[in-house]
Amino acid sequence: MSSSLIAEAIEDAGKKIGREVSVKATGTQHVADDLNDGNFDIVLLAPQSIYAKDQVEKDANASNLPFILIPRNLYNPFSGEKLLNLILEKLN
Repeated sequence: MSSSLIAEAIEDAGKKIGREVSVKATGTQHVADDLNDGNFDIVLLAPQSIYAKDQVEKDANASNLPFILIPRNLYNPFSGEKLLNLILEKLN
């Protein structure tokens, strides 16, 4: 499953509730650099990238950002609303 499809599903879910949401899909090897270069509210990790969980979570913590390992059962383009709700709960 492509992370860009998941990103699009989350953004579409935001549009449905009138909330602008921007999601950037990137490779695990680029997370630290992306966090240094961008303005982010949260870091998500795809379940198939669990091998990089410790490093990505460390990068998120270093940037004072919450971290979510996306549950495998929600990692599909039909779960955009559920993923957005998970994100919003974590941010509140």
